[in-house]
Amino acid sequence: MAVTINNVVKIIYLTKENAAFYKSGDFIGMRYTDEEGNESDCGRVYFHRLFPYTELWTNISVMDKDSQEFGIIANIDDFEKEDSELIRKELLAKYFVPKIKSILTLKEKLGYSSWTVDTDAGVVTFTVRDTFRSMIRIGESRIYVIDNDGNRYEIENYNKLDKKSYKKIELYI
Repeated sequence: MAVTINNVVKIIYLTKENAAFYKSGDFIGMRYTDEEGNESDCGRVYFHRLFPYTELWTNISVMDKDSQEFGIIANIDDFEKEDSELIRKELLAKYFVPKIKSILTLKEKLGYSSWTVDTDAGVVTFTVRDTFRSMIRIGESRIYVIDNDGNRYEIENYNKLDKKSYKKIELYI
C-alpha cells in the first residue's frame, strides 16, 4: 500500500453538525459528536490560525490545553451565529495586531532596532532583533513586524505611510 497523507493523518473537520461551542467563565468550551453519534464535552479549547497572516476566519485549528488537535474549522461562518461570534472574539483577542500608522523613531544598534510607532492602539515602543528577518512581507505592500517578545505589528500598506515613516523602513523593504 502506498503511503499517502490520508492514511497517515486523519483530519477531522469540525462543522455545526458535529461541534458546538459555549462560554464558561473566561474560556470557550466545545461539545463534539463523533461519527457514531457519541457526544462528549471536550472542555476548554484553544483556537489557532493555520495561516495567521492571510486566512483570518478560515482554516482554524481547535486544540486542547496540551496542544492536541481536536479538528479543523474550514470556515467559522459555517457555524451558527452565536458560535462564530465566540470564535471570532477569541481569535481577535489572541491575534491582536496593532496597525502601524506612522514610525516616529527607528534606531539600529548592534543588530537590534528600537522602534517607536503610532498605532491604532496608541504609541508603542518595542525592540526587534535582526530587523530584516523580523519584517515579514505579505503580498505587495503589507508587512508584519515581530518584536523580541513575539508581538506582531502590521503595516497595512507601506506605500501609504507618510514620507518620514517610509524613509525609516525603506532600507528594510
